[in-house]
Amino acid sequence: MELFERYLQAVRKYLPWQRQDDIVAELRANLEAQREEREAALGRPLTEGEMIDWLKELGPPTQMAARYQPPRYLIGPGVFPMYGHILRLAATWATIAYAIATTVRTIVEPHGPEWIAGAILQYPEILLTTAAAVTAVFAVLEFVAERYPEKCPDFLASAPRWSPASLPPLEEEPPRAGKPRSLATAIAELIVGFALLIWLLLIPGYPLLLLGPGAAFLEHSPVRLTPVSITFYWAVVAFNAIQLAWQAYNLFTGHWRIRGTAQNLVTKALGIVPIAILLAAPGHVYIELNPDQAARLPAGFDLAAINRGLLSGLAVLGFITALQLAWALWKASPAARRPPLNAVL
Repeated sequence: MELFERYLQAVRKYLPWQRQDDIVAELRANLEAQREEREAALGRPLTEGEMIDWLKELGPPTQMAARYQPPRYLIGPGVFPMYGHILRLAATWATIAYAIATTVRTIVEPHGPEWIAGAILQYPEILLTTAAAVTAVFAVLEFVAERYPEKCPDFLASAPRWSPASLPPLEEEPPRAGKPRSLATAIAELIVGFALLIWLLLIPGYPLLLLGPGAAFLEHSPVRLTPVSITFYWAVVAFNAIQLAWQAYNLFTGHWRIRGTAQNLVTKALGIVPIAILLAAPGHVYIELNPDQAARLPAGFDLAAINRGLLSGLAVLGFITALQLAWALWKASPAARRPPLNAVL
């Protein structure tokens, strides 16, 4: 029975996401009826070896899922599951490569705020080019497989060599506390995350993007930020870059509807790092005198009191963030999933 559940789980990953639950329920009913017929003919339950032979007769999960795919005119149903997998993989790596290249260019080359719009608008072009290349390759494979099957025996013989032993283990069903996100929401979050990362990288060269008119005052201010602010800044940049890469991976691998437990825990853990950097600042000093403008310091300006206030605020924020991480860890632990004692009794 575990092999049967693993088979259905593998088929689900290649089905249209809008109808996965309905199709799997229908497929489960049909296959269970077939299994019961075999068991009735034998007068006993199927052994593990007989279950493996039966699943081999059904074919690989990709082949089973292809029967429930909508009609394809360029890529046939036998090739489409593999095409979809390669397309998502290629789009993921294209996104990561483009994000890295754009980040490096932002750091080493001077760019103005208008460059953000160009970088964002060029991203869909990268995806379209990648999709066109992958589609062209699989269209050729489809043509050769139909007209010259002897030229690609490995491609056509993949189904007979498939073994149920290669099925991935059962995955724990993620909790569905709320409504799953839509595809449009996931894409919008990816685009906004990319724009946010570019915006962060442009701030050192263009403080106006963060402070607005106050950027002019910053140049002649009697106080300035201590070097720990630079470390904090790069920690925030790294945090957003990791989130963006994870969002891109989830989007192109079909895991964008519900955020997984691991991603939730990692995000909360990484969120503590920038706060910890500030809390560990030497002497807990975040603002210091600007020697060039110290004479312009207003009378009665208490720099030590401001630093103490910032430290208190950071301590409260760090405590709240740590509590959120501890609560997320508890919910993900086996102890949180145990039934209450009175329910057991």
